[in-house]
Amino acid sequence: MSKKPLRKKAKKDVPSTVAGTSGASTQSRNVAEIIENTPGLQKEQSISSGFGNLELDFKIWIKYGDSQPVQVLFKGDIVDDLKEVVKKTLAPELDDVTVDDITIRKHSEEDDLCPGLVVDQSFINDYETPLQVLVNAPMTLKRKHEELGDLEKIVDIAVEKALSQQKSDEMVQTSNLSETKARKIIAHYGLKRFEIPEEDFQPIEPIQYQPFLWDMENDEAHQMSEVEEWFKNALNLPRGFHVKDIHTRNYQRHLQTANVVLTGGTDISVGPSATSCVWIKIKKNKENFKIGQSIGELLILDNVYAPRPMSVLTDCNDNWIIFFFFGTKNEEHHYLASSTIHNCSIALAIIRQFVLNEGRTYLELLGKSITYQTNLSEPLKKRMKFLPEEDDEEWP
Repeated sequence: MSKKPLRKKAKKDVPSTVAGTSGASTQSRNVAEIIENTPGLQKEQSISSGFGNLELDFKIWIKYGDSQPVQVLFKGDIVDDLKEVVKKTLAPELDDVTVDDITIRKHSEEDDLCPGLVVDQSFINDYETPLQVLVNAPMTLKRKHEELGDLEKIVDIAVEKALSQQKSDEMVQTSNLSETKARKIIAHYGLKRFEIPEEDFQPIEPIQYQPFLWDMENDEAHQMSEVEEWFKNALNLPRGFHVKDIHTRNYQRHLQTANVVLTGGTDISVGPSATSCVWIKIKKNKENFKIGQSIGELLILDNVYAPRPMSVLTDCNDNWIIFFFFGTKNEEHHYLASSTIHNCSIALAIIRQFVLNEGRTYLELLGKSITYQTNLSEPLKKRMKFLPEEDDEEWP
């Protein structure tokens, strides 16, 4: 069988291949123009008609935390590549975060994007719909440093403010302490005045004793030894108690909260053994009474000695004002109690009851026997110490 001659195919306008035809440069320019004029293309494309892979740029909006959305330039294939770009773009915020700790979600969606997911045209977004960037790692070192820095600033400001508000302690002599100033001091500690009428100490057995007879030509200090003797006889305390003239002694107490250092003393001290629980300030005339002075002396006595304190202001006749701290056992209610008494016999009885009961506590601590009986009136059963904790420190 004879072979048929081969017929030549009609020549068509076929694009030249990349291998090197006269139409190659023209074809490349046409493809480039198509790519350049197509903004929606955001992944690598493969031209099947003989071209190699042409890498295209993706511009994607992302948002991290409370910061403003930013646009990143993306040239990769999958989400994992995008995370690398995000980490670099958000430097130095994510410098100490690994790519594995970064999660990406589409706007308003709750599902994490799979790291192997291909980034295609569906990722096209705008400023209002950025991809959400989350970091699954603990607080970044940078943020820790920032928060430590913020904390240091807060502490510095607080210390500076406290120092600026801190006042130097005011040195106050109790003899110059006005009643108004004394009220302000106790108000710093939330103490309020509690007036107890004389009849609330009833029933009480009065001590019948003649009032002290003053030499009006001499001041109190020159008659203090006679006053001391008068109190010894009038109170008639058991053995082991003292009544002493201490009008030349001086004491101090630092009231830190009130920014005050009180300095002063009293005239007559009464108490078990060598311990004071009652301080008595003596004035010949009630016109010379200083309420603030007696309150100041009560505050000092409370700090100097362990027993519950009482301070007394008197002319050793029928004018007496008694001060002590008063409150409930749970200390929910705490007051500065005072009582004005116009009966010398009742006032002496109240002082004696107070001293004997404080002496009972003292003797029990020492393991000594108690040889006397006491019948404490109701107000004195609620006597107490003051001593705020911040002011317990010794003052030099």
